[in-house]
Amino acid sequence: MNTELLRHHIKEYLRKLREDPIKCEEAFKERRERAAYYQRWSAERIRQMSEAELFEYIAKLWAMLIWGNKQYVVDKLIADHGLDKVKAELAELVWGKQPVEIRWDRFRAAIKGVGAAQCEAALRE
Repeated sequence: MNTELLRHHIKEYLRKLREDPIKCEEAFKERRERAAYYQRWSAERIRQMSEAELFEYIAKLWAMLIWGNKQYVVDKLIADHGLDKVKAELAELVWGKQPVEIRWDRFRAAIKGVGAAQCEAALRE
């Protein structure tokens, strides 16, 4: 994981938010709502999620906003890796005990078809 690049983007994001306080409040409100949603998903709950719940979980990631057909993304993940593997790797990515950079690299190697933005979103939200 390129922590320098990550820090750069965080600084840029914060600078833009300071320039527009109204947009800043809207962004933080949305972030709080997303955080509340994702924090309800324990590792065990992720491992037990249904296909429909996986769709909801993935579709709500901010990085998925650009996808018109979110179902295609989820269907492809399941077809390529199997539902159980996707859930297990997602639970490890979000709740694993190893440092985040190791979990990140493991997930990216194990689950193809999920871009960096979705992985970052899963960890932040």
